[in-house]
Amino acid sequence: MHDDHAAIHRITTRDNVSLAVHRLGQAGAAPVLLVPGTFTNWRFWLGTRGTGFARILAISGYEAWVLDFRGHGASQKPAPGQRWTFDQWGREDVVAAVRTISAGGARPLVIGHSAGGASILAALAAEEDIRKAVAAAIIMATPLPWLQNWRRAAAHVMRFAARHLPAFPARLLRLGPEDELPGVMEQWMHWNITGRWVGSDGTDYVDALPRITTPLLFIAGAGDRRFAPVRAVRALHDIAGAGPKAFIIAGSATGFARDYGHADLVVSREARAEVWPLLLDFLRRHRPDHAAGPAPVHTDR
Repeated sequence: MHDDHAAIHRITTRDNVSLAVHRLGQAGAAPVLLVPGTFTNWRFWLGTRGTGFARILAISGYEAWVLDFRGHGASQKPAPGQRWTFDQWGREDVVAAVRTISAGGARPLVIGHSAGGASILAALAAEEDIRKAVAAAIIMATPLPWLQNWRRAAAHVMRFAARHLPAFPARLLRLGPEDELPGVMEQWMHWNITGRWVGSDGTDYVDALPRITTPLLFIAGAGDRRFAPVRAVRALHDIAGAGPKAFIIAGSATGFARDYGHADLVVSREARAEVWPLLLDFLRRHRPDHAAGPAPVHTDR
């Protein structure tokens, strides 16, 4: 039987940051790492009323591991003046979580929403052992940064605010339940403005993304017009990966009940009925202990 209450597991990154990973489900079951995006935390995947996707994973025979990025949820907060970056989410936090889960030989499946998807791709692109460890990945509502529908002036304003405020005021702007790390926002907006996705160590992720041979599923919301418009998610899909990959547009024109937006692609009642089953089917077909073949390559819906 699975446990309805997630237990907090503490892990430490290579740069000595303490992270919280919330575990739910039977120990030793096929692991799934769930990574939220900006402005939020573990609640995105676990839910607040017992309806989160992580709980469905536990019921379905998986062990869900929900990551709190540094600076969020139950993970370590920055010291005064400390500026953590988007790079560290992917190259430190996601890497630490995958290595912890796979330490006993398990090959986790991973799912990321928005910035969580970008962090997963950065880890897969730059870290060879992560590519070998991860069985498959679902990337949801994750754009190529400079194809978001931010006007250039707005991106400059957000980068300026991130440089000069102790935290990016996401709650005030009603973008989510947590304010964001200024270094994370500054780096993302810099990529947005320059049209280049280059890490702090010089890694050009656009050049590195084709190294990924992990099976990938990309999902875009047809109604997501600001944060991850379809063209921005499709552009990232086209660049990433040299292995099996698929692309789904969740909208009325492709047979869904509605044109999904950014967050409701995961957390809405409609998503529970028609998006979650797609996720479960992909995971079932790619879990290492399952004999079914991989998903069709470049499948559009």
